Amino acid sequence: MPKNFELIIRRSCAYVFDVVLLFAVLAPSVLLIEVIFGFQPSSNSEVWIAAVMSFSIPTWSYFLFSDRSSNGMTVGKRLLKVKVISQNQNGINFGRALLRTAIKLLPWELAHIFGFALADFVSQTAFSAGLITANILIIIYLVILVLHAGKQSLHDFFARTEVVLSKNKGA
Repeated sequence: MPKNFELIIRRSCAYVFDVVLLFAVLAPSVLLIEVIFGFQPSSNSEVWIAAVMSFSIPTWSYFLFSDRSSNGMTVGKRLLKVKVISQNQNGINFGRALLRTAIKLLPWELAHIFGFALADFVSQTAFSAGLITANILIIIYLVILVLHAGKQSLHDFFARTEVVLSKNKGA
């Protein structure tokens, strides 16, 4: 398998692993919180607030602090032996990690915003446009990733970062 294809596969699998891990950890905790506090979201806006508190904030934190860590790895990146670095080959600072995370999770957040937060307040056309935009962004991210041999996607361009194969297990 060509090395470039290998990076695309490893990076993609690492991201999928991280998302599955986050869901596996966060979903049961959400249910527990709902039971303990008796909170049952009854409107789309309440579902959005619950999603932000229970999924978005922990997910943003996970990616932000993992990318910002000394080894530039999430759990998925560590398992698949890839890491994020700045284009000058160093670790990334907080600002770059925040920008990278914001752009990386933009499609997910757009889906939440249009699917829940604004669902009761915007037209069906605006609702559909928001969800379509989220999905188009995902396709753009993937196309850029393939065109740049797995090293960069859209969020990497803006944050001036790249993902590379890691030579060591944990670094």
